[in-house]
Amino acid sequence: MKNLSRYSICTLALYIIAPSALAQLRDPTQPNMFVGNNSPTKQSTELKLQSIIKNSTAFKAIISGHIYRVGDVVDDFRVLSINSKHVVLANDDKQIKLELYDYEIKK
Repeated sequence: MKNLSRYSICTLALYIIAPSALAQLRDPTQPNMFVGNNSPTKQSTELKLQSIIKNSTAFKAIISGHIYRVGDVVDDFRVLSINSKHVVLANDDKQIKLELYDYEIKK
């Protein structure tokens, strides 16, 4: 009987505490520009290539939390090309190559 009452109290405590604890967990597959409560955070001005997706017809890139195709505009840059390793962006003044992986060997 004593164990039953302890079990009941522990179960009741989980029902009260668990929802608030779960509300603070973050989905690990969610892009970095979002926090656990699904409100956008201030995004840095630096463009970051997060992923490259290939379907049967073309590549798409996830840059700073948004999906882009060749020809789309990212900030003031147009997406010139996307391949399996990098994305090339350009505007009137300069060209940027965003690489998916950092190939520098760290010691």
